[in-house]
Order: sequence, then C-alpha cells, then structure tokens
Amino acid sequence: MLTAVRRRLLHLPPGALAAAFSSTTAADPKVSYLISRCGLSPAAAARAAPSLRLPFPGAAAQADAVLALLRRYGFSDADISSTIRKYPIVLASDPSKTLQPKLDFLASVGVSAPLLPRLISLTPILLHRSVEDHLAPLFATLREVLGGSDARVIAALRQMPFVARCQPKTTLFRGLPLLRDVHGLSADEVANLVALQPAVIMQTPGRINEIVDAVRSVGFEPGSPMFAHAFAIFSKLKASTLESKITCYRRLGFDNDSIIQMIRRYPASMAVSEKKIAEIVGFLTGKAGLSLEDIVAYPTMLVRSLETHSRRCAVFAVLRRAGKRQGQFRLSLALVSSESRFLEVYLLPHADELPDVLRAIKGEIPFEGFGGSEEKPMRPRKKKMSA
Repeated sequence: MLTAVRRRLLHLPPGALAAAFSSTTAADPKVSYLISRCGLSPAAAARAAPSLRLPFPGAAAQADAVLALLRRYGFSDADISSTIRKYPIVLASDPSKTLQPKLDFLASVGVSAPLLPRLISLTPILLHRSVEDHLAPLFATLREVLGGSDARVIAALRQMPFVARCQPKTTLFRGLPLLRDVHGLSADEVANLVALQPAVIMQTPGRINEIVDAVRSVGFEPGSPMFAHAFAIFSKLKASTLESKITCYRRLGFDNDSIIQMIRRYPASMAVSEKKIAEIVGFLTGKAGLSLEDIVAYPTMLVRSLETHSRRCAVFAVLRRAGKRQGQFRLSLALVSSESRFLEVYLLPHADELPDVLRAIKGEIPFEGFGGSEEKPMRPRKKKMSA
C-alpha cells in the first residue's frame, strides 16, 4: 500500500504536493502566523504549531508582544526565526514576567547584540531558565573560573555559546579543580587556559589528565609559559589523532626529537591537518629547496597557506634572477614574516626596478622552482633526517 502511495506522489505534477500542503496548513491560523510573522517555512510552521496552546488568532497580540520584545534586544528576523523554530513555546510566554527578566539579566552582565540574539537563538530554553537558580549562578561560576572578569566571560560565550545551558556547579567544575589541586596551576593560569580554549571547562577529569600527560610528554610542565597554549591545542585532538599526526611527520622524514622541537616552538603545528602537513612539507623541501631543519627552526611555515608560500617564492625567484643576493634574503625567514614585513623588506624596495615582483606577489607569475643550486643563498640543504 505504501508503495502505491509513493508511486502516486511521484507522478503528481510539479508543485502539486506543495500546493496541497499549503492549502492544508494555511487553514490553521497558528501555521499562518508562524509563516507570515516569524519567517518559518510551511513545514517548520506545521511542526511548531502544536506547541502553541493558545487560541489563534486571538492570541496573536501576545505573540506580537513577544516578537516586539525580542526586536528591542537586537534580534533580527533570522534570529527570531531560528529561536521560534527551535522553541516555539516562547511565543506563548508572558513577555514581561517570563522573558524580560532573563533578557535584562543577560544585558546587565554585558551580553548584548549581536551575542545576545545568537546566544538565545542557539539555546532558546535560556528564556525559561530561572535567573536566581541558573543564570546568576552560571555567571558567578564563570567569573570565578575565568578570574573575575566579565570581559573573559563574554569572550568565552562568543566561542562556546552552549556553555550557557550548562549546570554551573556540576558540569563546569568536573575537571577544572584537577588543574588547580592536582596539577598545580594557579587561578590565573586556569583562567588564561579557559580564555584560550573555553571547551576545557567541559572536559572530564579523565580527559584533563590525558591532555596534561600529552603536554608533559613534549616537555611542557604545568606552570610553564607555553603549557596553556599546548594544552589548548592538544585538548582539540583525540589521542589517536595526535599519534596519527606524529606518524605523518615521521613519514615525511622528521625524527622524534625534531617533532618535539617543532611542538615546543609552535604547538599549533599539531593542529594542522595531515593533508596540509604533507603538501606544505613537500612544497618547502621540493620546489622551495628548504631542508627539514629549516622547517624545524621555523614551524610556523606549516600553518601558512600553500598559495602564500608559492607567491613569496615567486617574488624570490624574480629577485634572484635579477642578481639580488643580499644576506637578508633568507627564504625561511621571508616565509614566516608578517605580510607588512615581507612587503617592507622583500618587495617594495625593488618594485620600481623590478615590476615583476608585484606581478609575482599577485600570483600572476607562477612559481616553478628556483632551477638549480644557484637559487639558495642559505646553507646547502641537509640530508633527510633519520626516522
């Protein structure tokens, strides 16, 4: 029977099914309101309508008051549509007694547009959470965790808005005491760590210990200046992912000591995808003629885009063909320079004499390699490291 129904639906003229659906739902004033005033699609409106247990169109005035309140707090049409689609019961709420106290509290602690609408549209149940029992304790706990700063709380919510729905005295304190009481981080160090990677407040004690062990294995002890940076990076990686990336580096010729050196100099070298690691290392040691030791010395090269490296190398190729071989022209340094520094040192001084440097940096002169031993004014490329 179901098969026969499907066949009939498939043979309907284009638009007939949508028209039939629209004619059915249009008769429901709740559905019509959700479509016309809240921007929901007919299908989403049909799903949301049963949650509105108020008589429409008579209750439209109360729903209008809810929408007006949200707009006063900076909600766009898209924010309202997202909020109502996820939590349609908001429209049946008392705007002054139920909703406004939550919005007022959030505004009072510095959560304003565009963060406020984003926070509510992602977690609209906050509008039905108690200020005294949830929101106020949540923000008090976040201030404690983050060193007493409302600015840090706002920064954390921008990165992880779903934290706002966590239970303040359970979820937020599962693992953090471990960092202070077991691993010896000060309150300021914990606050800095959470500011770098807010997701750490959601980690379990077991996961906290696992990350600390991984960070210690590359030589960062709790309390050291780079510990928080390494912890923030490692907290995003599963143990299997971390091991897979180390294996990737070994495959490319880096030995264990070199990998640890790269991580110690630049922990974000472990955040790069394996595909990009292989592409960048292949380009740098192939076309660009750098050695693995150059990459170990300047691991920030790994996070730059292949296009940026290629364009800068093209500039170097133009300079070298013109006989510009000053000692300052060190490719590894040039590839990790800021954009302004690269322009100041390697491009602008030669732009009038060699207009091709401008074409090269724009990608109009493809980089095909330096073409031989003459192209590397630095030390000769070393042999591949042992695995």
